[in-house]
Amino acid sequence: MPEVDVNGETLHYERAGSGPPLLLIHSLGTGAWMWRDQIARWHQHLDVVAFDLRGHGRSSGNGEVTVSNIAADLDGALQTLGLRQVTAIGISMGGPIAAHLHARNPDCLSRLVIADSFATQGEAGIARVAALENVLRTSSMTEYGRSYAEGTLRRTTASSSFDELSASVAAMSKETYLQIARSVFTSDVSEFMRAIRIPVRVVVGVDDTRTPPQLSEDIHRLIAGSEFGKIPDAAHLANIDNPEGFHAAVEDFVLGDAPGKKAK
Repeated sequence: MPEVDVNGETLHYERAGSGPPLLLIHSLGTGAWMWRDQIARWHQHLDVVAFDLRGHGRSSGNGEVTVSNIAADLDGALQTLGLRQVTAIGISMGGPIAAHLHARNPDCLSRLVIADSFATQGEAGIARVAALENVLRTSSMTEYGRSYAEGTLRRTTASSSFDELSASVAAMSKETYLQIARSVFTSDVSEFMRAIRIPVRVVVGVDDTRTPPQLSEDIHRLIAGSEFGKIPDAAHLANIDNPEGFHAAVEDFVLGDAPGKKAK
């Protein structure tokens, strides 16, 4: 797995294919692994890159793990790799991260997919932080990882995905997980999203209970000219629950003018 040094951190990443660049921004507690199906599908047409974000997976977490710092890492990493004008997909916390990335470097992104995400969670976000702090006072990360996976994926999703998600969360320290959760859940990027003028498609799993469809509809209203769609048979991590449905919802937008035929 290649790596890049930026802002005092070492970020590991997956990269495959050639063509227009596509950046994949993962959710809280996961990593580049969650994009496996998308990398395999789109690398024939695109230069696909997916980082383990600061504090996740094999990447370091030397500094504070916040939404804004992660966005700064991505900006620096893309510049180091010589990637300009990338299409990006941000899922869950990837939405606020992408908004921060666009705000700090508007020329960085050419188009954006925001999946299963939010602009702000308001009081609900503050309550989520308090509830998480309470749970982690008495639960191990292994116990929490299992509970998180069970409450995030649909019960019809493959058991291997439950195991992988559970293990990914469990591998994080409580301190790091809580640090990023506090930043993510209390984030308000409404003004950043309102200022976005690139093409945007907002999608959400119809069964998402962690960031319910109403929050994605709010994003759609904030970003002028954005498109909106719901993904059937999918909850909070739609690309894992229903990869084919996820592809159907975003593929024409993501591939854009990429050379060659669209993936089948």
